[in-house]
Amino acid sequence: MNVFGNKKRLSLAAKFNTLAILLVLATSVGICLFIIRLEIANYYGELLRHGKTIADTTSKNAEFGIYTEDQASLLPILESLAVDSEIAYVSVMNVDRRTLAYRVFKGSAALPEFTVPVGPNSAEITHRDLIDERDGKSYIEILSPVVGAGGGDITDVLLKSDAREPRIIGYLRLGLTQEGLKKHIRQLLVSITLFTSLLVLIGSAFTILLSRRITSPLKRLTTASHDIAEGKFDSPIEIRTNDEVSDLAQSFDHMRHRLRAYHVQVEERTAELTATNTKLLQEISARTAAEEQLRHDAFHDALTGLPNRALFMDRLSHAMKIAKRRKDYLYAVLFLDLDRFKVVNDSLGHIIGDQLLISFGRRLAASLRPHDTIARLGGDEFAVLLEDINGLSNATYIAERIGAGMTAPFSVSGHEVFVTGSIGIAMGVAGYERSEQILRDADTAMYKAKSHGRGKFAVFEQGMHTHAVERLRLETDLRRAIERDEFEVFYQPILSLKTNSLSGYEALVRWRHPERGLLNPGDFVQMAEETGMIVSIDRIVLRGACRQMQEWLTQHPGSGLAFMSVNLSNKQLAQPDLVEHVARVLQETGLDPVALKLEITENVIIENPEETAAMLSRLKGLGVRLYIDDFGTGYSSLSYLHQLPIDGLKIDRSFIKRMGDHGENQQIVKTILMLARDMGISVIAEGVETANQLAQIKALGCEYGQGYLFSKPVDGRTAETLIESPPVAVTAPREQGMP
Repeated sequence: MNVFGNKKRLSLAAKFNTLAILLVLATSVGICLFIIRLEIANYYGELLRHGKTIADTTSKNAEFGIYTEDQASLLPILESLAVDSEIAYVSVMNVDRRTLAYRVFKGSAALPEFTVPVGPNSAEITHRDLIDERDGKSYIEILSPVVGAGGGDITDVLLKSDAREPRIIGYLRLGLTQEGLKKHIRQLLVSITLFTSLLVLIGSAFTILLSRRITSPLKRLTTASHDIAEGKFDSPIEIRTNDEVSDLAQSFDHMRHRLRAYHVQVEERTAELTATNTKLLQEISARTAAEEQLRHDAFHDALTGLPNRALFMDRLSHAMKIAKRRKDYLYAVLFLDLDRFKVVNDSLGHIIGDQLLISFGRRLAASLRPHDTIARLGGDEFAVLLEDINGLSNATYIAERIGAGMTAPFSVSGHEVFVTGSIGIAMGVAGYERSEQILRDADTAMYKAKSHGRGKFAVFEQGMHTHAVERLRLETDLRRAIERDEFEVFYQPILSLKTNSLSGYEALVRWRHPERGLLNPGDFVQMAEETGMIVSIDRIVLRGACRQMQEWLTQHPGSGLAFMSVNLSNKQLAQPDLVEHVARVLQETGLDPVALKLEITENVIIENPEETAAMLSRLKGLGVRLYIDDFGTGYSSLSYLHQLPIDGLKIDRSFIKRMGDHGENQQIVKTILMLARDMGISVIAEGVETANQLAQIKALGCEYGQGYLFSKPVDGRTAETLIESPPVAVTAPREQGMP
């Protein structure tokens, strides 16, 4: 069998010979063309130099004849050039390019048409290639400027005067025939053609001999390859050369011996593969067991060994499908969360906390039926699926039993730990389409149970979900309100109780909700603080209040308006760029820092006294004034009061409100005022709502008052009218949720 096939193809020798001959031919032609070009360039250059030399010499001889415009004196000079076989014609022109004399030695009887190729002031010899259209002959025309030795007077020429600078007085036009050049080219072509033919013949002969030297061993090697391909390993390969082909032949012969040895090796390898297959089957069995373990780990918690969220959700989905098929099938989901588990981690460490979770999971499993599913969802959160129960009573009974099981302490690494769990219960009623929904409702009920205290349980009601959805919607609306700039700044007057005049305003935020209308802080501030959006809101109020205050001070000079109070939330005070932000707002609005009062709540001082003192010192460095808001509610701040750079206090409205007709709570207010006087700081009583309260704080010497007795918070336009017409004390009910 011929494995190489019988398809006819061009032999390697033919390819080699063709390529080599073409290469020799191309090289020869290239060399010849280069030589021709070089010879033509040399001949042309020599002819041009010869012509320029003759033109330069003749120009000097014709100087006198050009000055005198004497044709008789110029013709002998031109006739003397007839002996030069290369010169076809010559003419002399004055500076105006009018021909004075000319002679034609070859070609037509008249001169070829002439145009000056250079400017009239050029003193350089120029040349150009010219074809006479009358007879088609080619010339090299040289134009040589004739430079006069004097200023243009014939006397200067005769006497060789140097009175003036040399100048061009005429031109010598010299035509060189290119017939010699063409003849030289024809001779070169004949010589080069003969040389190229000889070179190609020699190269072809050498190529044929070389190709035979190379291809003959290759033919023998091809025959040997056919034998090896057909399985004939006994035919020797003999090539008597001392080159790479010989090395290749030896390699083929070595391969022939190796192929003979491979047959034995294949049999040995077959036996090895059989043993390997047996071992591979054993490894597959081990891998199957490992995959089973991985599958178990994928659906079970690594710490407690209980089912994880994925397995729990799968079983919950299965229970929901059964409930859709069977009307009498009921199930419930319990969501458990350990109370104050963080305290255990923080006090005893995470290792003890992990052991407590394991013990809790075991005790929880002991409180359930065998077919119930208990899962650890993550952290200290667990979920229980109660299947095929009779009703809510079964679920609450199990919740109570779980709670009773938590009363005994847990013994963990020598520590007795008491923990309780809050439980949320969601019944698998109709309406649930996805397992995530019922788990979400159980989680919502668990948070409701936590709000009632530790170790409680609560059953999910639809109102809980509605409340959760409302909170989520409020958070979404709050974020959009910041983007859409829906917040407005309202202003409540602060009066001087000594002069009964307007001294300042407190800036208070309101939300102009597109659907619910104007909202007071009580409707959204808690959510803003929980989500951190209070920082953006505070900055909106600060910038708006400073801009408004600067406008009022500019428009109402001498009105007595002295300051604007702005509240800083706890989160705003914790911002590292607070000082820079306040400084930037003051710079942008142009407000004098003395006109800005920043109010901080007393509980911030209690929680972080050192950090708060440092931040207040930096704010004080801007020149603003600092007040403690709601003073008196956090009595622990009294120990830090003398360390803080404050300018005043605001007595909390709760103390003012309890100042009845008989002076209840008056002693506390009196003590605060005495403390302020000793420290040399101002006091504002907020929440003044009755004339009796006003009379009492005046009698105690309070400096400023603020409250509904004077005015509720109003918008900027209304507040501006109060600057010229101070508010009158009016008793009015306080709006819900409003400071």
